[in-house]
Amino acid sequence: MNLLTISNLYGGAVVLYFLAAIASLVFLKLHKSNNAIAHSLNILASLLGAVAAVWQIWLGDLLIKLADFPFPISFITINITIDRLSSFFVLALSVLVFCVSIYSLGYVTHYFGKRKVALFNFLYSAFVLSMFFVLTAGNAILFFIVWEIMSLLSYFLVVFESEQRENQKAGLLYIAMTHVGASFLLIAFMVMYSYTGSFDIFAGSTAIPLAVKNIMFLLFLIGFGVKAGVIPFHIWLPYAHPAASSNVSALMSGIMIKTAIYGLVRFVLFYLGSPAAWWGVLILALGIVSAVLGIAYALMERDIKRLLAFSSIENIGIILIGLGISALAFAQNNLFLAGLALTAALFHTANHALFKGGLFLGAGAVQYATGTRDIEKLGGLIKKLPVTSLFVLGFSLAISAIVPFNGFVSEWLTYQSLFLAVSAGNGSVNIVYIIAVAALAMAGALAAVCFIKLFGIAFLGLPRSEKAAKAREVPAAMQAGMGLLAALCILLGFLPLLFLQLVDKVVSSFIGAANAGQLKGGWLIAYYPVEVGENSIYPLMLVFVVVLLSLLALVAIRVLGGAYRERKYGTWDCGYRKLNARMQYSATGFSKPLRIVFRILYRPSRKLETGEGSSVYFPVSQKYSVATESIFERYLYSPILLLANRFSVKAGSAIQTGSLHLYLLYILAAIVAAVLYNRIV
Repeated sequence: MNLLTISNLYGGAVVLYFLAAIASLVFLKLHKSNNAIAHSLNILASLLGAVAAVWQIWLGDLLIKLADFPFPISFITINITIDRLSSFFVLALSVLVFCVSIYSLGYVTHYFGKRKVALFNFLYSAFVLSMFFVLTAGNAILFFIVWEIMSLLSYFLVVFESEQRENQKAGLLYIAMTHVGASFLLIAFMVMYSYTGSFDIFAGSTAIPLAVKNIMFLLFLIGFGVKAGVIPFHIWLPYAHPAASSNVSALMSGIMIKTAIYGLVRFVLFYLGSPAAWWGVLILALGIVSAVLGIAYALMERDIKRLLAFSSIENIGIILIGLGISALAFAQNNLFLAGLALTAALFHTANHALFKGGLFLGAGAVQYATGTRDIEKLGGLIKKLPVTSLFVLGFSLAISAIVPFNGFVSEWLTYQSLFLAVSAGNGSVNIVYIIAVAALAMAGALAAVCFIKLFGIAFLGLPRSEKAAKAREVPAAMQAGMGLLAALCILLGFLPLLFLQLVDKVVSSFIGAANAGQLKGGWLIAYYPVEVGENSIYPLMLVFVVVLLSLLALVAIRVLGGAYRERKYGTWDCGYRKLNARMQYSATGFSKPLRIVFRILYRPSRKLETGEGSSVYFPVSQKYSVATESIFERYLYSPILLLANRFSVKAGSAIQTGSLHLYLLYILAAIVAAVLYNRIV
């Protein structure tokens, strides 16, 4: 009965997502009704999906088949199967879609009378449905088909505001990179079928030789790494996320790039199984590089959404560090460490969906209210957008891993996994673990600086532009969507074991043993140490000590300082009559020390433009600008693109001669090659 009920809930969610997409086209010319109907259906569908996912994870290791019937092509079946791993990612998808759809009720109103709201809502609903099918496909070919549909729909959402040239370029780069990644996945699936005779994701891989598994691992790592935005395959991400609407950016960063994490866990850890030690080392190395460089590049950005996009690369790196430790531990048959690291990775996957989704919604709220994403043109928004400012502050604290928000829990568990790995590993591997600890600490420190910059420059101080000075709070629906995500960030920080119980059930279905019983902490307090090798931390105690010391300081000041006397003075203004916005720290100035320290990475350039005046000492105006350069774009992708263009030109002139006889010869050669291949195989 429970199995049937859960299946019905999942089925209901699919039907409602489908109806939301269809309703968007049916009510084509009714902007307000279209928006309300489409997103209301998405809200209800995501609620059903979340309930079903929690129910399935909590009840037991149920394998639910929503659909299983043959397709006209013999080796393809429409196989929709959900296990605990699928349900965990469906839960993350559903929670984020629920909040983003509420937010969208208010956010999409700025398209009324300007763009085709029906088309946007159709793409939005279909995009969500495609992600659901990616997470639940039980057949590799079906997985690949819905993966491509997801990529295509997200491309259309990226270029939705197609009149902007930068959006067109972002969309072209995104679709090119995603198809490069898809090519590697397709090759891996073909190899999978050639050795097993099946595309069943849940089947065993014992028939595949170890050498072939190594090749498949690399194919999966590149294929999914491109979608996840892992460095050096990340170049599309900081272009595509800013180009898309903010509610779409929240879904792309919050859950779409996590479908790649799902793919890595599903195909590398679950399907291939028995990972080699070097698999884990390679994943760990990519995680280290992505975490440090991702947040380092984020620090240099003045566009809020580009900053958040680079920050997503950092968080993907943190997740990969957990997955790398888990793969290494499996290779060493250390199941507790493998389970702990996988728990940390999955927990951070869910946490990132919440606070990064919220941050993109906050960026959308800022753009909605001010018309700009440029941090240098903001300032003073805490007085203009008090509710939005409070939520963005909460998300900034969460992503900076500040107690008692959820980001701290998953990052601390990742640290615990590294500490345990060092104590249990060997000398050569320990060097990698120690580097990972240092990299994670550095990434955490840079993340804190990055979001101090974001919140401090954009929301504090004086308005830097007229638009910022005239900003008004966003609609209630947008506030509600952000508020729900902020509440979840606090809830998972104060009650981490409540969610860790769910994560542990997912992990235990893979490793065969539960780890939650070995975690310490309570249900109603932010106290969650994992005591490994005598290292532990007590966040509740730290908070208690800070509060106690603050109270003692206040009492001491009151007792020793005597009675309070109120004195009013003007703000010290360096001799000026009145402070203005130009006297404040700019985002560029705030990040300059790090730009100097890491100049080998950023390769900064400066430009000063001076307007002519009565003399060189009295110019009419001066404009100073600073730019940084991506070493990956200049030294990796630009040479590749240049070589590809040159080869295409030469190959085109040699092959496309215009001779009909030569073209017929090409066809004959292709037919002969196909016949010979079939005879050999």
